[in-house]
Amino acid sequence: MNERFRFLFVGLYAWVAAVFLGGTLLDKVYANNLKGVLGSSERAMVFSEISDILLCIGFVLVIAGIGAIAVSWKSRIARNLFIASLVVLSFEILIPVFSALFKNTQELSWMRLLPSGIASILAFIGMYTFYRQ
Repeated sequence: MNERFRFLFVGLYAWVAAVFLGGTLLDKVYANNLKGVLGSSERAMVFSEISDILLCIGFVLVIAGIGAIAVSWKSRIARNLFIASLVVLSFEILIPVFSALFKNTQELSWMRLLPSGIASILAFIGMYTFYRQ
């Protein structure tokens, strides 16, 4: 496989992971800022649009992650970092399940940033490791 294509795919995964972290942060900021400004029906519509965008970015992130794992298969350290990144990112799916169990979900909603941030850091470390080899 062409080396440039492999580097492009690994870089794409790290970039999309960073964009997903930024999107999650924007979602949280919009949620806090729109609580006092818009009514509940308008706020639900805005949140629905933001959620749709995050789902699309998340889909691209998973596909790019699988591709990055595939092209970096010979590099054990980079491959394991990309796998760890996707595993950590999957915990973000579980956070809404746990937030339904707790009464005070305001603190737990900020926990959505933690898996995205860790996954982004792992993706960039994996990209750096892959480029160095």
